[in-house]
Amino acid sequence: MARPPVAFAKGPSPNRAGRRAWRNFLVACGLAVALGVLATAPYGVPGAQPMAARSQTSPSEDGDPGTSIDAASTEPGALAYTSWSEQESPNYVRLVGTAEVAEPLEPGKVVYEGLDALGRTGRVRACITRQMMDEGRARARSRSLPDPSGWPSHNEEASIELPDGRIYHGWFWNRSHLLAKSLGGSDELQNLVCGTRMQNVGANDGQGGMDMFESAIRSWLEVYPDVSVQYVATPLYEGDEPICRSVMVDVLSSDGQIDERLEVYNAAKGYRIDYHTGEFASVS
Repeated sequence: MARPPVAFAKGPSPNRAGRRAWRNFLVACGLAVALGVLATAPYGVPGAQPMAARSQTSPSEDGDPGTSIDAASTEPGALAYTSWSEQESPNYVRLVGTAEVAEPLEPGKVVYEGLDALGRTGRVRACITRQMMDEGRARARSRSLPDPSGWPSHNEEASIELPDGRIYHGWFWNRSHLLAKSLGGSDELQNLVCGTRMQNVGANDGQGGMDMFESAIRSWLEVYPDVSVQYVATPLYEGDEPICRSVMVDVLSSDGQIDERLEVYNAAKGYRIDYHTGEFASVS
C-alpha cells in the first residue's frame, strides 16, 4: 500500500532533507516547464495530442536543423522523441509531465525487455527498493561492459561546453545504463545504450543527464528506506538507427511524492551526431 505524503516538518529533519533533494531536482527542471515545453507532453496528458500523430521539426541551439518527432507508430499513446534544445533543456533533461506506469511491478523486481531484431536495447522496468540500491552499490563494477548497438569502432574524445561554462574533455560516447548500477541495474547488454557523455551524467554533478534523477532517487531512498519507486526507461529510436535519440523515463514513488515523466536527450552541445554510425562533428 502506498504510504500517504508526510507533512513538512519544522526545522531540520531527515524528512525535510529528503524532500529538499527531490524539490531541488524539480527546480532544476523548472526552466523547461516555465518555457512551455509541456506543450509537447505525451498522449494522456490533458490538452496534449498523440505524439505519434504529429510530425514537425525544431532547430536546436547548436545549429542542428532539427529532427522530426518520430511518427513511426500510429498507436495512441506511443512514445516519440523530441529534438534537444539547449535553451529549454541545458542539462539534457526535459520534464514532460506525470509518470505513466501501465504495468507496476512488485518491489525488488526488474524486467529487461531485451534486444529487438536490430540488436537494439529495449525498455527496462523496475520497482526500486533500498535493498536494491544497497546491493547495487556494493556490487563490483564490471571491468569491461559489452558494446551496445551503434557503438563506434573507435570512440573519440571531445570537448563539450557544460551548462556552467566549464569544458568537459573526455570520451564522447559512454556505455550508458538504462537502470543505474547504483539502483540495482545489471551490467548486461540488455541494460545498456550508446549514450553521449551528456546523456549519461551531464556535467557529472548530479544535475544533468540520466544521473540527474538517479541521484535524486538515491537521496530519496536513503531518507525513506520503506519507499519503493516504479521506474520505466524507454530508449527512443528513429527508424532503423542503432543509437537512440533520447530515453523516456517514468518515475513514480509509492509515497506519491515522486511522479514524473522525463525525456533525457542523447545529444551534446556543439556537435552534430550521425545516429546510424556514431560519428560526430563539431558545429560552429
